[in-house]
This record gives sequence, structure tokens and C-alpha cells, in this order.
Amino acid sequence: MNKTILTLLLSALSTEVMASDIVFVHSYHLDYPWVKEYRDGFLATIKSNSIREYHMDTKRKKLEEFDKIADETWQLISEEQPKLLVIADDNALKLLGSKINHANIPVIFLGINANPRHYIKLNKKVSGALERPLLKRSVMMLKSILPDISKIKVLMDSNPTSYAILETSFDDKFNQNIAGTQIDIKLQKNFVDWKVSVTESKDQQYDAIIVANYAALSDKSGNNISLDEVSEWTSQNSTVPMFAFWSYSIGKGKAIGGLTISGTQQGIEAANKANQFFATGTLPSISTPSRGQFVFSEYELNRWDIKLPSNIDNKSILLD
Repeated sequence: MNKTILTLLLSALSTEVMASDIVFVHSYHLDYPWVKEYRDGFLATIKSNSIREYHMDTKRKKLEEFDKIADETWQLISEEQPKLLVIADDNALKLLGSKINHANIPVIFLGINANPRHYIKLNKKVSGALERPLLKRSVMMLKSILPDISKIKVLMDSNPTSYAILETSFDDKFNQNIAGTQIDIKLQKNFVDWKVSVTESKDQQYDAIIVANYAALSDKSGNNISLDEVSEWTSQNSTVPMFAFWSYSIGKGKAIGGLTISGTQQGIEAANKANQFFATGTLPSISTPSRGQFVFSEYELNRWDIKLPSNIDNKSILLD
């Protein structure tokens, strides 16, 4: 056999052996609690497939680096030539959507807050799980816990994910009324502005705060502030009860509790879709996991002298 042909065949076989069934692209970094939740759910549910992971780390890296990060990520995907691409969260799908369209790779997304059509053309090769904070149900929960509540402030940072949440989960309204309760959405550019908004809440007649997305808050120098630092400072300095949409914001020295979105459920949903793809060659339709989980901190409930009604208490996960 011609030596050149043999070399090419060996090279092709080597590439095929090394290629992964799935490339799993994460918008954020491995230590981010949301990533840990959905990743654990995914890996516990996915059947035996080889997986290559890549973390884009867009919560901590600057916006001007995003195009370079996207190019590096796409280079890895092109080298792997996976049978399936799994994309977690808005930033990754936004940065890679047009490239995926041209390459025509089957893709499953998860944790997407915006309308996915903003990022990618939807067809039979695209499926996924949408992420939708449960605002209306959370307000009804708070009215059960605090019957006199009439005005709630929802706090977020001002990064693209927060605007996506505003559009799809909050009806693109900064102000609305739910069951006779005024809800005001406040987006803060940095941690300094966040602190001011927290400390002014009681004087502004708010009865409670719900913290939503705040992983992109930074100090005056542009350095990212950790999730724990934000939630712990907010809990310590808020003069009104603080609740949350995500479980990593809840606990002793953090938020009291809330009707939380499950990252684990997002991962399970995506893995089930991937299992179906490898079993049948087809992708199921896009879905929105609707289950929310009541999660509360016993310490914070006691600190604020709040007693859960039995219909919520009986369904809640209680943390320290």
C-alpha cells in the first residue's frame, strides 16, 4: 500500500477514535454553583457516551474577550467533530449560534433565558430546555408567607442574561402588578449601585427583595464580585426580608428562601433529550421544566421571625 495513503488512513482512524460523541460547552466556569447543579444532573442521567467539556468562563471574563473565546471554542468543536453539541446558558448559544447554523450540527441547549430564536435557527436538529424564573408563583408564595406584603423589589445585574430574563420571564416589564402586589425590576451596573439599591429599599416602601441574577456584578475597577460576597452582604445589610430564585443564594447568612429553579432538573432534561437522540437519531421538542422547589434556610427564617404556612413547609427543603 502506498505509504502516503496508509498514513492518511491511520490519521483518520486516530481522529475517529479520539473524537467525542458529545462536546459540552458551558457559558460559565466549573465552580459556579449553577454549573455544578446542571452538570451533576446531566452526568448522572446521560448514558454511556464520550464527552468533551469546555468552559467559556464568560461570567468572569470581559466582554471584549468574548469573540476570541467563541473562536477558541469553535476550534475545539471543529477538531472534535462531535455527533452532538450540548450548549449551556445564553452566552454560549449567543456566541456560537450562527456558527452552529452554518455547520448544521445537532444541538441541545439548556438554561436558556431568552427566546432561543434570538441566537439560533430552530429546526429538527435543535432541541433544549428553557430556564424561566417563576415570578408569579414566587409572588403568590410570598403573599402566603407575608400576608401584608404589597411591594417587592427584584434585583439583578445588568448583563445580557438579566435582560433575557426580563424579556421572557418578566414580560419585558420593569414594573407590574401581580395579585395586588407591586413588582419593580431593578438592574444594577455594579456592586456599588447594588448596595445603594439594597439599603434604600425600606425607605422606598418595599416589603421584600428577591435577588435574581447577580453573577456579573463588579467593583469600581471592573473586578468580578463573587456570588457569596454579594448574597452575604445583601443579607447582612438589607432591612427587609431577602428571598431568591436560585438555591445557591439561600442559606445561613444569605437569602431566607424561595421557589427555586432547579439546575439539576435542567441537566436531567438535557441528558434525556441526548439519550433519545443517540437511541433514535431524532431530537425531541424544546421544553420548559415547570417544577420549582421550595428551599428555605431555618436560620434565616428564625432570624426574621418568619413561620412557613403548612402548605409550603410540608413541600420545602430546609437548609441550616
